[in-house]
Amino acid sequence: MLEIKIEKTFKKDIKRDKKSGNYSEKDFELLKSIITSLQKQEVMKPQFKRHPLKGNLKSYESIHVKNDWLLIFKLEGKYLNLVMLGKHNQVYKKF
Repeated sequence: MLEIKIEKTFKKDIKRDKKSGNYSEKDFELLKSIITSLQKQEVMKPQFKRHPLKGNLKSYESIHVKNDWLLIFKLEGKYLNLVMLGKHNQVYKKF
C-alpha cells in the first residue's frame, strides 16, 4: 500500500471545496474512496477517467471524481502524492 503525501495546495483545495457548499458529504466520501483505491493500487473504474497528463504536467495523473471535479496526483515510488483538487479551470490555471 502506498503512503500518502499531501501538498499544501491539496489541503487548501479541500478546505475551499468544503466551504463552497458545491459538494455533498457523499461527494467527499467518494473522493476518500478513490484515494484509498489509488493507495491500494487498485484498477480504477472507467467512469473516473484516470489518465496521465501531458506537456509540463506529464509526471502527473488526473481522475474525475465528478464530471468537473478533478483530483491531480503523482505516483512517486512508494508514495501517492495528492497535489490538487478542483474544477478544470481551477487546477489547470495553477500550472
